[in-house]
Amino acid sequence: MPADRHGVTVVIPTLGRGSLARTLDALTRQSRPPDEVLQIIDQDRRGPAWGRNEGIRRAKGDLIAFTDDDCVPGPEWLATLIGAIDRHDADGAGGNLRESDPLLRAVQQGRRAKPAAEQLDAGGLVGTGGNVMFRRRCLEATAARDGFVYNQSFLVAEDWELAYHLRSRGARLVYVPFEVDHLRTARAWSYLRLQYARGIGIAALYLDQKRLRIPITPHESLLWGAGTQPSRPRWAAILWNKTIGPFNWSAFEHWHHYVLYWLGQKAQGLGFLWGLIRVRRTLHFRSESDNVMRRTA
Repeated sequence: MPADRHGVTVVIPTLGRGSLARTLDALTRQSRPPDEVLQIIDQDRRGPAWGRNEGIRRAKGDLIAFTDDDCVPGPEWLATLIGAIDRHDADGAGGNLRESDPLLRAVQQGRRAKPAAEQLDAGGLVGTGGNVMFRRRCLEATAARDGFVYNQSFLVAEDWELAYHLRSRGARLVYVPFEVDHLRTARAWSYLRLQYARGIGIAALYLDQKRLRIPITPHESLLWGAGTQPSRPRWAAILWNKTIGPFNWSAFEHWHHYVLYWLGQKAQGLGFLWGLIRVRRTLHFRSESDNVMRRTA
């Protein structure tokens, strides 16, 4: 048995991308090797939430790490996440992605700076599905309570939805300043489609928070405030960003990257509006199980 006395399963939902070979090679180079690697091939394109749930169902380890088939974890990835969980007696730990695409890297750098030190996550830093690990018992408790772990109604942001609900129920998650290389390329049409889908995912989280009245935010943003004190959405700033601005072209190396980012903000805004209209009726939230918990508490 390893010195950390854990069994570690790594779950990789995949569409069979060519980059999967690099992901698998990176896992063979871990300073703390995984005990099990599960490639969950999504032949029917049911989405990453399905792939992660299927991986959880098959996993044998007491710790389950998740990455994606376009991610390349560095050699200390598993050791870092295991160490953080053990040091804090936590339910999970996670970090960020290091974008290789110039546009995605510029967008990432324009967001709020991430902490440089390991810390318990109170503000929604943990959640990125390509760089996260959870205790199996925590995920099993979620499945027993809700009937699922990752919400398969979410085609985007299912990883953040899970972390949000875990935190809202008292789970201890640890942010680690460890980045996993992300190989995604931001081609114009695929980027705009992703931003539209992300807008729908944000709407789903927003409606989830309002419906359940959970007193924490998924993460800091103009929409829901910060930390454990949600605030009213800053609609004026949101409307400006999604319809007219932003005009931060100096953050981008190339003019066409800024134009694509600007259009992406509009696509995200349209996705959010559509989500507010349709998500309320089509997405399955965790509300019924939460209402049962409140009635029996």
